[in-house]
Amino acid sequence: MSVKTSSARTCVHPSRPPLSPSHAVPSRVLDPMTNPLRSLAARITLLVFVATVISSLTASWISMQSLDGFLRQKVDQRFPQLAASVANELDQWYSLRAREIEVFASSAILTESAPRLEQEGRRGEQARNEAEQYLRYVLESFPQFGRLAIATPEGVPLVEVGKARDGIEAEPLPDGFFADKFGADEHTQISDAYRFGGRLVQIASVPMRNAEARTTARLFAVLDFEGISPILQSASLGGSTKIYLVDRSSSFLNPPPGVAPDITFQGDGVEREHASVAYYEDSLGQQVIGTSKPFPRFEWTLVIEQLYEEAFAPIVRAMSRVAWFNLAMVLAVGLIAFRIAGSIVRPLGALSDAAKRLSAGERGVEIDTAETSADEVRLLTETFNDISRGLGRNARELEDNRREIESANQELVAKNTELSNVNLVLEQLSITDGLTKLHNHRYFQEAIAGECKRASRTKDPLCLILIDIDFFKKWNDRLGHAGGDETLRRIAEVLNQSCRETDLLARYGGEEFALLAINTDLEGAAALGEKVRQAVEETNFVTDIPNEREPLTVSIGVAFFAGDRRQLFADADSALYAAKDGGRNQVIVAEPDMDVSPIQPD
Repeated sequence: MSVKTSSARTCVHPSRPPLSPSHAVPSRVLDPMTNPLRSLAARITLLVFVATVISSLTASWISMQSLDGFLRQKVDQRFPQLAASVANELDQWYSLRAREIEVFASSAILTESAPRLEQEGRRGEQARNEAEQYLRYVLESFPQFGRLAIATPEGVPLVEVGKARDGIEAEPLPDGFFADKFGADEHTQISDAYRFGGRLVQIASVPMRNAEARTTARLFAVLDFEGISPILQSASLGGSTKIYLVDRSSSFLNPPPGVAPDITFQGDGVEREHASVAYYEDSLGQQVIGTSKPFPRFEWTLVIEQLYEEAFAPIVRAMSRVAWFNLAMVLAVGLIAFRIAGSIVRPLGALSDAAKRLSAGERGVEIDTAETSADEVRLLTETFNDISRGLGRNARELEDNRREIESANQELVAKNTELSNVNLVLEQLSITDGLTKLHNHRYFQEAIAGECKRASRTKDPLCLILIDIDFFKKWNDRLGHAGGDETLRRIAEVLNQSCRETDLLARYGGEEFALLAINTDLEGAAALGEKVRQAVEETNFVTDIPNEREPLTVSIGVAFFAGDRRQLFADADSALYAAKDGGRNQVIVAEPDMDVSPIQPD
């Protein structure tokens, strides 16, 4: 590859030193080994390496997210299904127990013996023996019942069997025990779970009726809570899956191993009303996945928990495999990128040197493409030569364009300045009365609307003063329109001199003026109106009529803003008309109750 200029030609070949030391490509570009971290090959390899790592991590993250979402979806489906299945089995189990005790209570032996259990003597003893023998038979045939007892409708035990069964309780039941649990209910029911004799039990109750359907006694059965353990252990999602029952006070009925019975359920993330899946810490501080389902029969809650790490173990295994695969792929791609970068770094070094010379201001720099083998590098070299040739033309064109742009910018700035001045004048004219040079009607309407809103918000006082020239038509007829206009201008000057800087004065229309007294109460506005009236009365207006010195006066109406802008104008206008009707050359104040009162001149 060779580099030529308009003044000299120097050949540079990728595989041998350049002929001219002044045009040599720096050794740090041609020899990557001198500074590997700054070589082009190393940079290309690093770029490919980083891109591969990012792509791999992104693909891995997307895969993990997809797998995580899939597993969560399966968990969200499986856990509520399992909870519903277990709840259904429990409900069937209790329904079967209730049906069994109903069958026992309706047996002929018990129904015939029940009326005689409270009798004394031989008949009562025989009835108690028959009932006790039958109950023992039931206990032997149905081990899920830990104790059976027949009691009066009031709950007084008459016959008890199985008192010391499995160590539940060796002492006789106290009088009224069953009545405390059920009262006099006439339906089959099963009580809530409670501690009895060191174990968790439930009491089933069913009324025993005679032929006339009258309740003669009640049959009670003690259900050991351990009887439902096979149901709670039959369904499992894994080795760490646990199924618990939680009562209405959030206490465990079958607490987890290692948890005291008085520890309450801590799964606050699990909704108690709906079957849902939540992620939280259990009572042992372990991260678990849990779901719950209400068990309405006893107002319990069925809870299913599984260790988080066991539920999502497939993700951990998949991440491990993906990590090793990504590492192998990154290393392979990096090695290939390094070899490819090394094959193109030398020609690019010569191109880089020529570009530096061109950027330094040298013109006519071109690179010989005869020794360039790579198509991509050849295309880049040809493009560089085209750029170099075009830079000379563009430099001249840019200089010409710069001069034209500067001239156009100067002209544009002048035009913009002129236009801005014209706009300012037009804006001022649009809000100024052409005759009196005061604010016009439109500006006054916009200003008073804003001041009324401000006064309503800040509760500051605001008053409106309307001023009308007395007998202006007479003066206009005497002086002519030119004299009338001059009179309006003079009065506008007097009014403007009499106002304060904070007041807003405008020509409202014809011979009428409006004065907005800002932050001024009604008393102050009345004083201001009187000041204006006196100033006009005391001014000597030249009328151009010989020997006529009739004073020019004004009538003034004052009103206070009470929250309604329309009412403010109406009050001021009413006060103005009252001033005219009352003899003119006076100030009338509209009181808040809409009455008006004149201000007598001094």
